[in-house]
Amino acid sequence: MSIGRREFLKGSALVGGAAALSGLVAGCSGGTKDKAKEASSSSAYPEGTTAEDFENSVVEVETITKFDDEKTYDIVVVGAGTAGVPAVLTALEEGASVACLQKESTAIANGNGSSGPILDESNEIGKLQYKQAWRKAGGYRMNPDLLDLYVEHAGEMIMWMLAQSDQVGLLPVTSKTRTDFDEGSYITVASNNFSPKPINNQTIMQKLADHAVELGADIFYSTPAVQLVVEDGKVTGVVGRSDGKHIKFNATKAVIIAAGDYQNNDSLVARYSPDIVRFQKKQVNKTADGILMSMMAGGRMTPVNHAKTMHDMDAAPMFMTSYPFMALTMEGERFMNEDIPMESWDLSLQWNKDAEDPGHFCRIFDNDYMAKYGAKTPIATLENYIPGYKENPEGVYTSLIDTHRADTLDELATQLGIPANALKKSVEKWNAYCANGVDEEFGLAKDKMKPIDTPPYWGVRQWIRCSAINSGVEIDGFCRVLDKDDKPIPGLYSVGSGAGNVCGGLEWNLYQGGLCCGSYMTMGRYAVIHALTGGLTPSHPASYADSTKYWKS
Repeated sequence: MSIGRREFLKGSALVGGAAALSGLVAGCSGGTKDKAKEASSSSAYPEGTTAEDFENSVVEVETITKFDDEKTYDIVVVGAGTAGVPAVLTALEEGASVACLQKESTAIANGNGSSGPILDESNEIGKLQYKQAWRKAGGYRMNPDLLDLYVEHAGEMIMWMLAQSDQVGLLPVTSKTRTDFDEGSYITVASNNFSPKPINNQTIMQKLADHAVELGADIFYSTPAVQLVVEDGKVTGVVGRSDGKHIKFNATKAVIIAAGDYQNNDSLVARYSPDIVRFQKKQVNKTADGILMSMMAGGRMTPVNHAKTMHDMDAAPMFMTSYPFMALTMEGERFMNEDIPMESWDLSLQWNKDAEDPGHFCRIFDNDYMAKYGAKTPIATLENYIPGYKENPEGVYTSLIDTHRADTLDELATQLGIPANALKKSVEKWNAYCANGVDEEFGLAKDKMKPIDTPPYWGVRQWIRCSAINSGVEIDGFCRVLDKDDKPIPGLYSVGSGAGNVCGGLEWNLYQGGLCCGSYMTMGRYAVIHALTGGLTPSHPASYADSTKYWKS
């Protein structure tokens, strides 16, 4: 057992063992490709999967009958991340014994913000209209049960996380926003933001994981889960692998899968999210291990479409993504109507068939951008995003900043790596469209076209990659994994990005920030509560009265 934080494993995913299926259920072959395909042809793999899917993961299909060690806990969590760590802490709070198997050598979490409605500052009709606003923004494909879970319980989770964060000495930047709908209808949403960069959710989850160990949790790092244990249709445990040895973890109450999405499993991406095959992936080792194990236990994948998070909020300030600056391919040519939200840029970029990585493109504007676009981000802030301009830039990931400034378009083209003649030609055409009030290429509205004529000139080299695929095995409103008949599989819960399909749309729903991590933390916490109590009421709920001290008036 390895407890504590270590260097993040950046290499390839660990390779699984041999393949077949019996009373112990799993999800991946470690044998040859021919043997895997032979097993596939004999129905060793669940519907909707192929042998290649399992080759790309670390789990094992062949029944494991010999164990080098065996341990028993009330709750066993697979994955120490945005959903998994809150699950571990909640189990401890509820008085349960808990183990966590983590594939990596440290806790891994994405993003920096989370949110949830504060019901003490909302009313019932406001909650209903808030849900409708989410549904409308997401193309009416929001999962109603998971949306209910978020709206009813994420606020308590936000307050609980404040208290947990206070205990480890890393409080987030907090905010509250009240939204009024019809007269007398309102809701208040609180947000926790772990910042400034490079502080983020991983920072707090690592601290909370260490804290959980101090409180009595056993966290097994560098120990991927490779097989679920199923007895008479009930999941009773999980098999982990550490240093080539198999350890059986019995779970008397439940196994909570919090192992992430499938973005690094190429065959699953090609089948379920083909739009993003050509785009780079931000994460590593997210090979659908938990998803495949759950499917081998009788679960099923949510129907497409699988919402995805395709963002770049690091090359330049996030608020600069909202302006319709001229957008160019790396060949210096316009390719879309720029009046499109950042989370949907990939839908236009995917048509750049000649690019090896379609996620790269540039956005061009001039030094008078604040007056022309009404932008609030000053030049001093932009300068933090110019590589090498400041010795210690603030609030950025230095490896991802990619904003450039130059006195001439030729110099800017050199910095951006695009052909100077093409850039100058595109700017000339853009300025002509601005002067004439008609965009003859893509029909950008007149009021959104601003001439690029005031040096120095600015360019942002954006890089759209996949942060997360926000879908996985089908679950109910309690996060129980469902079988083909929509019946919960006893003893098995799934939470986080590999569970359910909260949004269901083409892109992750950004009606209001913080849903992604907020819903995943809520799922992790409340899945454990349900597994232990059969309900959704914490034994020690966060107090609104105790939480008000954290919010600025």
